Amino acid sequence: MKILLGTLLVVGGAMLLAAACGGPPPASPAPEASTPRAESAAKAGPEDRWDRTVAAAKKEGLVRIYTIWRPETRVVLSQPFQEKYGIELEFAMFARGSDLLAKFQAEKRAGLHLADVFGVGGTTLIASMKPEGVLGPVEPLLILPEVVNPKMWRGGELPIKDKGGFAVSMVAGLQRYIFYNSDIIKQGEITTYKDLLKPQYKGKIALNDPSVTGTGNAMFGHLSRDLWTPQEAYDYLRQLLKQQEAVIERDKRLHVEWVARGKYPVGLGGTLDSMGEFVKMGAPIQPVVLKEGHKVTSGSGAVGVPAVSPHPNATMVFLNWLLSKEGQTHFAVKGFGQPSLRTDVTTEGIQPMFIPGPEEKIFLDSEEEILFRGQEMIEQIEKIIREAMR
Repeated sequence: MKILLGTLLVVGGAMLLAAACGGPPPASPAPEASTPRAESAAKAGPEDRWDRTVAAAKKEGLVRIYTIWRPETRVVLSQPFQEKYGIELEFAMFARGSDLLAKFQAEKRAGLHLADVFGVGGTTLIASMKPEGVLGPVEPLLILPEVVNPKMWRGGELPIKDKGGFAVSMVAGLQRYIFYNSDIIKQGEITTYKDLLKPQYKGKIALNDPSVTGTGNAMFGHLSRDLWTPQEAYDYLRQLLKQQEAVIERDKRLHVEWVARGKYPVGLGGTLDSMGEFVKMGAPIQPVVLKEGHKVTSGSGAVGVPAVSPHPNATMVFLNWLLSKEGQTHFAVKGFGQPSLRTDVTTEGIQPMFIPGPEEKIFLDSEEEILFRGQEMIEQIEKIIREAMR
């Protein structure tokens, strides 16, 4: 589906959403505010429910977050949250969502329940974690009036879009999949995906690994469903690898660093958080405004919870604060550097490269597309990569 920016601001909420610690902590009481877990809480008014939950959360004193968010995002969340509620945020950091899931599953098999919150991408939550049955529903944990009020969210509804409500999208991430070193590549040289097949870019392209969940994988899902057919997208990958000798890098930060340093002056499938980090440091990185248009997703700006939480009340308080105007100002603007899906959060200070122009084509994500770029597509991509390495 193609729409323009003006429409995005109306239906942006329709976009889909879409590192260990010591021994298991002592069990905490179930959250009073989480229906249907506590009938007494359900009978209380919103203020009573919130006050009781905060009181219980302070006794737990901790929220443990498994995340792929970059360091500055974690920093801008920890201090204001702890100052306001006296609850510590403890982060277990992972390079990719697949690494996070592997660690969590290993702990689960050992009978450990350590994580309270997952800060990852919508693809990881919906295509990888949800099918494994490790997620719990988020909506019953949301009780602050300013959080559950649909008018506070773009599109007029809560940004919980997957069936069952296991993933919350927090940002409207404009995915500029092609970027380049502006000291080496001139602006306007690249305007379409197929420009990268020109002879002058042979040996100059770094590709974010599309064989695992992440931006590279999401890009090929976009090519397969929004722009081309799956076969055309797979043929494009073959040409990049065989004809253009593109190099695949799985480390998302190193992938962008290679472009910033000019080792490979063109990047394909770069993550917004890594690009934003290097832009802030003054690196000569510029995104390509593509004639084909751009995808809008949550990127890694999504959140979910495990089915079993060691600190359920503290988790509830954190989620409500994170999705409030205050929390989103810290998360989206000061840390993540991308527009929040809340209508009352400013975009001032966000890199213009992450805000679409008025005439740019926009493609919204969907649960169906996220599932499409799952195991079947990954297996096909892995096969193409193996063939190219022979």
